[in-house]
Amino acid sequence: IPGAWGPGPGAKPRPKSEREPEPVCVMVVKRMSRPFPDEVLEHVLAFLSSHRDRNAVSLVCKLWCQVEGRSRQKVFIGNCYAVTPKKLIKRFPRVKSLTLKGKPHFADFNMVPAGWGADVQAWVAAMAKAYPGLQELRLKRMVVTDDTLHLIAHSFPNFKVLVLTSCEGFSTDGLATVAAHCRHLTELDLQENDIDDRGGHWLSCFPDSCTSLVSLNFACLSSEVNFEALERLVCRCTSLRSLKLNRLVPLELLHRLLNRAPQLVDLGTGAYLQEPRTEQYAKLKDAFDNCKGLQSLSGFWEVAPVYLPSVYSVCLNLTSLNLSYATIPSAELIKLIGHCYKLQRLW
Repeated sequence: IPGAWGPGPGAKPRPKSEREPEPVCVMVVKRMSRPFPDEVLEHVLAFLSSHRDRNAVSLVCKLWCQVEGRSRQKVFIGNCYAVTPKKLIKRFPRVKSLTLKGKPHFADFNMVPAGWGADVQAWVAAMAKAYPGLQELRLKRMVVTDDTLHLIAHSFPNFKVLVLTSCEGFSTDGLATVAAHCRHLTELDLQENDIDDRGGHWLSCFPDSCTSLVSLNFACLSSEVNFEALERLVCRCTSLRSLKLNRLVPLELLHRLLNRAPQLVDLGTGAYLQEPRTEQYAKLKDAFDNCKGLQSLSGFWEVAPVYLPSVYSVCLNLTSLNLSYATIPSAELIKLIGHCYKLQRLW
């Protein structure tokens, strides 16, 4: 049929006013093909928090890669030898949070020779110049010296989070520098580190103006801490939610800390061992009774079974129970777990 498939070869194009409107899908495709202004794209990318999603965005095109790099504030590097500090800074000039891993996993089993590497000093030195606004640093299986901690404490005025996991090379003197100079610290987390423990004086280095701590973990330290300084710090930091003690904090001091911080959500006890005393048990039980929001419990380095019932009142709301270091008889363990109706994680 003539004209059934559109105008013939000699036909004139229809005026723009008489043309049929384009389908919506065609209009969307055309609009998407035009580049977004950088400011709009940066605003959209701000809603992407997943590293995987951001990596996918950076592969769309060169423009998106550049904008994503300029706007990213959190970076995760699973191997410190996969990229140099110089390349990191060039690719991501506005980083505020960095997670960096060094030695491979089997280093935890002493299968990596001494002096293997993974020294974080060069990274921190480079970031001190490029990232004055750095706020969070999480290191795993890295060599961290006291000089490195000194550089961190003096280079980043708004530093808030320091997490060291399975690291080595530093002492409590370095921790004292961090405590004294990181005035906005919210999290200090020391997990299974090889630390030269020179005493618990470092806790007294937190200034009286320090009220910002939300999480404090020094469970891996081997010496007694300055308990008076710890108690004052816990009392000042009313937003403290996580507190993990080392094995040298006795029961007679634990109940005092709990009375100072009933708002705790995550607690790592010290040594749960003491000669049975009715008065001490009553104080401990009352302290736990006041911790209505406790959801995670760990520690129990050494356990006196007679004191375990003191925690039964908080077991009802527990979702996490870590007994990996505890020496609890089977019968007492069954009783303890029997009170944890909401438990999701047990190890």
